[in-house]
Amino acid sequence: MMAAARKVDNLITFVDFNGWQATGRSTEIFALEPLAGKFEACGWTAYEVDGHDPDALAKRFRDFPDDSGKPVAVICHTIKGRGISFMEDDNNWHYRIPTADEVAAAHEELGLRAA
Repeated sequence: MMAAARKVDNLITFVDFNGWQATGRSTEIFALEPLAGKFEACGWTAYEVDGHDPDALAKRFRDFPDDSGKPVAVICHTIKGRGISFMEDDNNWHYRIPTADEVAAAHEELGLRAA
């Protein structure tokens, strides 16, 4: 709110909005929806993007500043563990460390070579 009040128009923040808090779904813990609306209510300009889309993220960088005279929030909708079948959207991975076999399986699913 201070950034908007001071008309800080050279500030951009990217929010990883994967729908999880430490102990559960964001919607179960906080009334976050609509998150962009909350930023806008505090005087920010807000954009929502697919946080897995490099082109959408790059566009927000290229188009900044956006001449709104306001700080900018980019809400990046993401999926925790995306692309790894046994991790995707599973909050247990917030706390777990993968085993060597799980790391190898994740690398294989992502098409990465082992280090």
